[in-house]
Amino acid sequence: MNDITDYPVLAYVVKLIKNTITDIKTEYIAPASVELKDGNDTIYLQQRLDENGNPSTIFIKDPKDIIFSEDLLPSLKNLQEGAEGKIAQALLNARVIINELDVETHLIFHAVKDHFDEISNSYEFSKAIEKQADKIKSKFKFGSHAFELTVTNHAQLISVTADFPPSFDESIKKTIENDAAKVQLAINKIFR
Repeated sequence: MNDITDYPVLAYVVKLIKNTITDIKTEYIAPASVELKDGNDTIYLQQRLDENGNPSTIFIKDPKDIIFSEDLLPSLKNLQEGAEGKIAQALLNARVIINELDVETHLIFHAVKDHFDEISNSYEFSKAIEKQADKIKSKFKFGSHAFELTVTNHAQLISVTADFPPSFDESIKKTIENDAAKVQLAINKIFR
C-alpha cells in the first residue's frame, strides 16, 4: 500500500505534517490510514466518519504530542487557508481530531491552562481524565487542593467549570469559581 489519493483530506494533512517535520517517514497501512514515524515516535492518522457522519474527519493518535510541540495546531485548525482547487472544497468540511479532541478544543484548553497560570502560579494541571471531541475534563490543583476542571467547546460559548469534592474548603472553592469565570470570559473573547 503506497497511496492515499482516494482520501485527499488525509493526503493534505500528511503533506502538511511532512512539510513541517523534516525526515519523517510515511507508511501507508490501509487505504485510509497512515503512520508517520519520527525516530522512535509514531503518529497515526486515519480518515473516517466522525460521530456526526462527516467523512472528511482525520483522527490522529499522537502519544508524544509531536504535533503540539511542532506548533502544528493552528495550521491543522485552518486547513483550508492557502488551499486551492478541488482540495480547497474538500477541506471546507474537514475536521481534525487529535488524541480524542478536535484541534480548536486543544487550542482552547492550552489557552485555559495559560490563563490560570497568569492568574496565580498556585494552579497546577495534573492530568486529563475524560476527553470528547469538544470537551475535556482534567484534574487541577490549587496549592494542595485538588479539583476537576471541565472545558466545553460549544458552538456559541466556551464553558469553564470547576467541580469539587464535598469536603472542599468554601473560601478556596469561591476563589477557584471566580477565577474560572474570569478565564471563561477571557477565552470567549479570544475564540468567539
